[in-house]
Amino acid sequence: MRFVELESHIESVLRGAEDFAPLYIVAGEDDYLKELALKAFEGALDKDYADFNFAKFQPDAQADELKDALDTYPMFDSVRVVVYYADDKTPETVKNFCDEYVKAPSPTSVFVIVVLGDQNKTFKQKKATTIDCSRLEDEELILEINKILSEEPSVPITRDAAEELIVRTQGSMARIVSETNKLRSYAKGTITKADVEEMVAPDLDFQIFELSNALAEKDGNKALEILNLFSENGLRGVTVLNLIYDKYRKMLHAELNKDKSNDEVGQMLGMKGGAVYYLRKTSSKYSQMKLKRCVDYLHSLQCDVLTGKRLEASALQEAVLALLII
Repeated sequence: MRFVELESHIESVLRGAEDFAPLYIVAGEDDYLKELALKAFEGALDKDYADFNFAKFQPDAQADELKDALDTYPMFDSVRVVVYYADDKTPETVKNFCDEYVKAPSPTSVFVIVVLGDQNKTFKQKKATTIDCSRLEDEELILEINKILSEEPSVPITRDAAEELIVRTQGSMARIVSETNKLRSYAKGTITKADVEEMVAPDLDFQIFELSNALAEKDGNKALEILNLFSENGLRGVTVLNLIYDKYRKMLHAELNKDKSNDEVGQMLGMKGGAVYYLRKTSSKYSQMKLKRCVDYLHSLQCDVLTGKRLEASALQEAVLALLII
């Protein structure tokens, strides 16, 4: 089940059209979505007694504690929600308890396991319902942005502004929420793309993404414009060259592992799955052979700069021109 389906699922349960699953596993790269998922479960409880019927346990909790919480009858409500945060240090006794629990779950408890980190490798019960909190697709993010901005005081946003916001935040819901709140206060009427460009500061990783994308699209003017920004901000040529090499190396890995998911590639490269999504948007504009040529060329140029054979400023300019041609 994707995160965007959770709200309608819970509404269906409350209407009596569905039952709660024996166990929910909340997993994925976006921690903000995970917290929203927990709020959705908490929202299924009677607000007046939610404090009594909502319990959280950290990874070091013992199986007996979870059992007692799940066996406890809800106070003035039909169900209670028990949340357990799992990580790679989760005790085997807890894993074994969860295996047994799904065979005979409590009819008055909703058991939710939140897997910390990007990957869901801790729990694999067949009877569990996984809530995928990976990066949302662009269209889903646009819906979420409009939903956030529809809250009072409501402010409309143009589609190109929402798309620019998604790119600049790398699809991170936590940052999207933060930036939309700033934009709501700043904008005079409808939020435009110009407002986003003015208010949402691009970080260095985003600028390297923009540079790589400009190079992939053979947009020399855009590439030189970004290089000038790096120079104005005092970034050394060797620093930028190293970042470009790292980006192209990761793009090559992404193309060589097309059969793997964004999360799997992200784990290999030490990146978030959402960042891999954007990486693949750029890498798809190259063939694997061309990417290999780019990586080999950048590695050779990087070695020349580090050993003093080439000046970093001229090497960076040469790298950009060479990548525009490859």
